[in-house]
Amino acid sequence: MPSETMEYRAALADLLIIIKGRCIEAADTIAHMDVRGLRPAAVRSLWPAIQIETFGIGGHHPGYGINGNRVAYRPSAAAISRAEEVLYTWMPAYVERDDCRVLLGRWSASQAMRGRVHSFRAYCRENGLSRSTADRRVDDALKAIAAAILKNDQSLQGPNWSRVVPMMPNSTIPADKKAPVTSWMAPDGRPGHYGGDEEAA
Repeated sequence: MPSETMEYRAALADLLIIIKGRCIEAADTIAHMDVRGLRPAAVRSLWPAIQIETFGIGGHHPGYGINGNRVAYRPSAAAISRAEEVLYTWMPAYVERDDCRVLLGRWSASQAMRGRVHSFRAYCRENGLSRSTADRRVDDALKAIAAAILKNDQSLQGPNWSRVVPMMPNSTIPADKKAPVTSWMAPDGRPGHYGGDEEAA
């Protein structure tokens, strides 16, 4: 049935965006967890105190940057739970090959920590991997996760989009390649600004 196939593909495509966002968010969360300076005398939990998810620009505290105030990003408990789900449930259960799990982790880290870790291209070069092969393996890992979640009809939480969107890979379509959206128009409809035949008068 073509309609089921198209519906499945559309659901998978939508899910892939969320899965990419969640993988990038997991890498970002791990990078920002406060684990430095722990000593036996100052043991504390890795989980932060109750914290409401922020919706400021880049996931920062709403007062970030006002009057020189620089509140560092610290992941919320919900972000840590989502990262744990990605790292300890999805990747081991749904991505079969170890090398694909490693590549997915490195890709996520390169997106989340630009400037702090090597780019994914540099990682591929250092390890003798073709970039296209590595990208294909990352895509296969993401599709495997999405297909398993879709098959199991799992409930899915989205990432903190205000934090993740600036880190997402550029997937825009050049303006000259975009088709005009006219599906809402009647077959014989004309745009309101059409200046053609002036039949009135």
